[in-house]
Amino acid sequence: MVGGAEPQFAGYNRAMQARRSIGSLAKPATYLTALSQPNQYRLNTWIADAPISIRLSNGQTWSPQNDDRRYSDSGKVMLVDALTRSMNVPTVNLGMALGLPAVVDTWTKLGAPKNQLNAVPSMLLGALNLTPIEVAQAFQTIASGGNRAPLSALRSVIAEDGTVLYQSYPQAERAVPAQAAYMTLWTMQQVVQRGTGRQLGAKYPGLHLAGKTGTTNNNVDTWFAGIDGGQVTITWVGRDNNQPTKLYGASGAMSIYQRYLANLTPTPLVLTPPEDVVDMGVDGSGNFVCSGGMRSLPVWTTTPDALCRQGEQIQQQQLQQQQANNPFNQSGQQPQQQQNQQQQPPKQEKSDGVAGWIKDMFGSN
Repeated sequence: MVGGAEPQFAGYNRAMQARRSIGSLAKPATYLTALSQPNQYRLNTWIADAPISIRLSNGQTWSPQNDDRRYSDSGKVMLVDALTRSMNVPTVNLGMALGLPAVVDTWTKLGAPKNQLNAVPSMLLGALNLTPIEVAQAFQTIASGGNRAPLSALRSVIAEDGTVLYQSYPQAERAVPAQAAYMTLWTMQQVVQRGTGRQLGAKYPGLHLAGKTGTTNNNVDTWFAGIDGGQVTITWVGRDNNQPTKLYGASGAMSIYQRYLANLTPTPLVLTPPEDVVDMGVDGSGNFVCSGGMRSLPVWTTTPDALCRQGEQIQQQQLQQQQANNPFNQSGQQPQQQQNQQQQPPKQEKSDGVAGWIKDMFGSN
């Protein structure tokens, strides 16, 4: 545990005492809440990604935006991609659909203090103040398959004669479904592989690290949660006077985590799916397919065969709908035939008499 730039200083321990806005580190809790409802939300569920305005209790309007001020061309994005890319608007849409009390309940299960949890829309994007050790507790629960074990800096107290005066035996308890925790952690691996933490993934491709970046407004705080096969590590970079750092989660806190790994021998993060979680293929529209697919996603289900058959039926219906909406499909040859007929020269009527016969033979011109 390092509490500041001067670790030998015995005063203010930021790791234990500094409450800071956590920014996008708040997002996994919202997706964990959704994935805990497998009949309603899966990693291939589509979420709205379009401009949104929310009327607050004080009468003001809150209009969150994605960091790049852009939206998906289709106006929607798959749940897995929204978290991988740390998108703001889909996260808010998802959280509001779930209900803020449900997200607050998840945070409570992850170990966050109740007095820091206010059910307001902005909490979905990190408007809650936690200490680094409290953030570590939340991500420890996710990394441990949904089992929360109270964190403690004190393992034992031993007397001079070797007598053990105190021994810490943290008892883990089930906090959230193992299946939902697994899929959340799997998606955090995608963050490092191809999302906002891909720079880290490129440096350590064989570790299969999971992670999440976090940056607050005006770059006041930058965070990173890094998970390998044996440790959960939280790094925070900021100023005590709340002035901007001119850094982002990926360039500030994540770079410190990267240097931290360079001095260790990290354990690869190898995930073992819990009961009732299977890998299933999906097509470009997010439909489950029984074989192949554009990519594979973990799914919490006891009926994978039924799901893939249903997905292929939807796929076929979508194809038929596209064909029905295509004006050149069923009657597509008719306009071409009409065009060809219009391009043919008009047939001349046969003239009467010798003069007409000569015209018919040599033309009228």
